[in-house]
Amino acid sequence: IAILLDDWGYNLNNVELLKQIDEPLTLAILPRRAYSTRIAELAQELNKEVILHLPMEPHQEKQYQLEPDTILITMSKQEILRILEVDFKSVPGLKGISNHMGSQATESEDLMRVIFEELKKKKLYFLDSFTGKTVCKKLASEVKLPYVRRDVFLDNKNDTEYILGQLEVLVKTAKQDGFAVGIGHDRKKTLEVLAQAMPELKKRGFKFVYASEIV
Repeated sequence: IAILLDDWGYNLNNVELLKQIDEPLTLAILPRRAYSTRIAELAQELNKEVILHLPMEPHQEKQYQLEPDTILITMSKQEILRILEVDFKSVPGLKGISNHMGSQATESEDLMRVIFEELKKKKLYFLDSFTGKTVCKKLASEVKLPYVRRDVFLDNKNDTEYILGQLEVLVKTAKQDGFAVGIGHDRKKTLEVLAQAMPELKKRGFKFVYASEIV
């Protein structure tokens, strides 16, 4: 089982909780936030895997507050590559990227091809947060880019019982397929549940790995 925690970089609020989890975790860090670089460095000190959580265009974008320099389907190749270059620098030690939002962007083969070819050059993998219809699996296979897709969102509700229930869904998927990828967020409740649940799941015979190991 690989567990990915999204949306790091805004603050350091949950770092102490993170330190209590000895198991492998993959942290998806937003670029160019106040603490993006610090969290990336800290994650490596704590033996956590680091990926870039790349802001990309969602459907109905007017409903959302977009991150600065969110990648849009109307952008030129030069503009996309410029954003990627700056974003990569703000998250040191990254092994891959995942999409932040991006339900619209991940449907665009033209846009995703630009991103995937750049990732391939840099020997990075793509973790598809799977927020809608996505061309990414087919395209990654075509480009020969290491790829994995999210199975379960763990914390759509900020509620202990709900998160525990979603972990059981994740466990069921891992039993069925041999592996599973779960996505949670940089939230106090999520980290508290994981700190308690991961040792129990280990006792039940499940192994935790970084997302790159499932890729």
